[in-house]
Amino acid sequence: MIGRTIQLRLLAAVVSVAALFMSSCLYQFSGEGPLPAGTTRVYIDIFENRSGETGVESIFTDDLIKEFVLKRKSALSPSAESGAVLTGSIDYIRDLTIAHKTQRTSTQRRVIASVSVKLVDGGKVIWAANGITANEAYAVAEDKLATEQNKRDAIKVLSKRLAEKIFNRLTDNF
Repeated sequence: MIGRTIQLRLLAAVVSVAALFMSSCLYQFSGEGPLPAGTTRVYIDIFENRSGETGVESIFTDDLIKEFVLKRKSALSPSAESGAVLTGSIDYIRDLTIAHKTQRTSTQRRVIASVSVKLVDGGKVIWAANGITANEAYAVAEDKLATEQNKRDAIKVLSKRLAEKIFNRLTDNF
């Protein structure tokens, strides 16, 4: 009888803890929360490119816009005057060798990108995230042009990954 009472109390405690977790933000899927500070409309400005990679700012900006279109199209604003402004910078893009054929010849590299973003409304920063990173491996070919194309393709993949991370962080509301 005493053992049964302990079991019931333990079960009640487990159910209470589970209910607490279910009522918190843990049940919510990433990217489904509201925008910060009651923001309803966001204009996405072109990213500032601080890396040595030419033209990546348009890739990163376009992918973030596509992420908004996919997940919350109604929140996009066509101009900076009609909502908050989301600005970002590509802080760096680095290239690391991860596999070697010989001591001087690599067969695979990894490209790593880091971005910082902030949401500004009425001149006031209402949300910011620094050092958001993503990486992607790519093959090193015998042909330098093919290797460069592989790197560009890897940058496109990690750009999409970063856009998803940014959107999810922006809407996680923790």
